[in-house]
Amino acid sequence: MKKHLLVSYAWSINNIGDMGIQGGLFTLLKEKFPDLDVKLINYLPESDPAYAHYKEVLPPYNPRGEVLPMPFFDLIAGDPMPDAASEAIRDAKIKGNAWNALIARHGKLKLEQFRTGTISSFDAEALTDDLLNRFPLEIMEDLKVHFPDLAEAFQNAGFVYYNSGTTLNFGRLGVRRLFGYTLPLAMSLILARALGIPYGIGSQSFDLIEWPMDLLYDKLFADAAFVYCRDTDSLNYLLQKKFTFKKIDFRPDTTVYFDGGDEKWKEAFFKENALEEGKFMTVALRISAPKPKYHDPTGGSVTPERCRHQMEQMKYLIEEYIKKTGHKILIAHETRDTLEDARTHLYNILSDEAKSATVYLDRFWTPEQALSVYRGSSLLVSVEMHSIIMAIGNQVPFIHVPYVECGRKRQMVRDMELSEFLIDLDDMDSGKQMLVTALKILENRSALQQRLLEVRNRLAGLSAQSMSEVGAFFK
Repeated sequence: MKKHLLVSYAWSINNIGDMGIQGGLFTLLKEKFPDLDVKLINYLPESDPAYAHYKEVLPPYNPRGEVLPMPFFDLIAGDPMPDAASEAIRDAKIKGNAWNALIARHGKLKLEQFRTGTISSFDAEALTDDLLNRFPLEIMEDLKVHFPDLAEAFQNAGFVYYNSGTTLNFGRLGVRRLFGYTLPLAMSLILARALGIPYGIGSQSFDLIEWPMDLLYDKLFADAAFVYCRDTDSLNYLLQKKFTFKKIDFRPDTTVYFDGGDEKWKEAFFKENALEEGKFMTVALRISAPKPKYHDPTGGSVTPERCRHQMEQMKYLIEEYIKKTGHKILIAHETRDTLEDARTHLYNILSDEAKSATVYLDRFWTPEQALSVYRGSSLLVSVEMHSIIMAIGNQVPFIHVPYVECGRKRQMVRDMELSEFLIDLDDMDSGKQMLVTALKILENRSALQQRLLEVRNRLAGLSAQSMSEVGAFFK
């Protein structure tokens, strides 16, 4: 039987960047390997709307692409999951025998001690060996019974490719959701290793890998064809951890190849809100939740005082930008989390004059709709990184304004030699810095767009190298 490429994972539908990652990868694979069949495992199970979304929207980016549901949340008993990303995950009932067999060998208490890092070093080594070598083979037997399509996807995979994200972290900001998050999301790699399928990790960010998961990752990384980081801060961090690699390097996030659009929707949106091409600035926020949430590991890490300061800086930028340019402002959303929070924390504190020149996006949009609007913006100001990556890939001038809890991925802007467009939102004068940078961008917009095109072309060369390595396994 002809071998296919197996990719994990397609992430949620709550973040346009998460959606753009996979569209970018499918576009890249179609360009490099038009005859290669691609199977992509979804992050969420068949009963979740995210699965139906990806199954419909991704194949147009690559007609040889197929989307499969996530099986591992049904086979591994998760940690308690308040604010779960999906009702389907919260209500999952364990199937198969692998999980109960693991408990029978080690006991529930030992597994909990492994999760919390209170286990002895000797028991940690024994459990790591089980999770790497015995448990995945039992998972494979469960797949054959309960998810035969997924079993076939692994059995006939010529290579397993782990795409862009931050999903291999463990312990970041105190989050140690091992059996309900990290282990299920690492399982495609663990399973590939146990089954002898070549595998590689492409363009990940690694914020923190705490003991004892570093014992598991040390062997998982050592046997990978490559481990690529989408920012050099993550790369340096892994080297500091003294992991073993066959190959490790920097490779760009695949969202840079996302080029979808929805011009019809954009035209209607522009008309509805009196927006003119090149005569408005788009602002996309990230506002940390008051407490940790399943899909926001920064929750609880930003005090109300810091949040107020950050929003005051954005307020200064918006109000002064309107005064100096006469342009309008669009407050938009990279994630669903800011649909109401951005109104509460930013729009509501604007002056009446600024509000009259500001459009507030009151719905969540698709990445295609977002990119069409970004292309029509004079520039994009974003706290989140994926909108910035879309901008770079499509020559849209930008300013990236993260705070430190956003993670190592903010280093990407420096890696692309665009550091003058990176500003720490917590700086006392970040509003003034943003305004000065924004006005300089408007003065030199055409030259900057040419520079962004050159950056994209350089990144394309690096991705072509990665794809050549993957393609070698299908010759």
